[in-house]
Amino acid sequence: MGLEATCKVVVNGTESIGKAHCGDGEIDFRGDFRFRWKWSEISILESQDGVLTVGKGEDVANFHIGDAADKWLFQIRNPKSRLDKFGLKPGHRYQVWGEFDEKFASELAERAGTEGDAPLDIVFVRMDEADDLQKLSEARAVIEPNGMIWAVWPKGRKTFREDDIRNYGLANGLVDVKVASFSNELSALKLVIPVALRNK
Repeated sequence: MGLEATCKVVVNGTESIGKAHCGDGEIDFRGDFRFRWKWSEISILESQDGVLTVGKGEDVANFHIGDAADKWLFQIRNPKSRLDKFGLKPGHRYQVWGEFDEKFASELAERAGTEGDAPLDIVFVRMDEADDLQKLSEARAVIEPNGMIWAVWPKGRKTFREDDIRNYGLANGLVDVKVASFSNELSALKLVIPVALRNK
């Protein structure tokens, strides 16, 4: 997820048309050349006349994205917190299943207090292998009809991937609606109960 545009990008005098993406702490481009820069690595950031200028080290990229340039600049300068991305709000009832970093527990408590009882607004489920997929069915049984499940799993693991989670969800009354980066090591997939099934 994030901001996307098909546009011209010029890097150090070389230009290409391709797809640019800005979100989850990164800006990237795929065209005749490719690059991906973390927002934390950016040393130059400007917007003028529909061109977003981004610099990393000795490299400078100009994104010709028109009226969107100011919006992209704002997002990079004002990144959403992890919990903003996940939609956790004060007063939400949530639970965390599995092992997560200690900082995440502090963020949750500060935003929404201690874990609540079912029915839940959000369940965060750590998953590492196919045997963990059944946790999605268990989570579905304890969320509100319009609640959400965030499945969180290690990035770059060929034996357990996003498609495994998505396919299990579809076969068990859940549909995926959003992908987000949880951390440098973990990805997250948001699953919800389809509207047509929420009263059944």
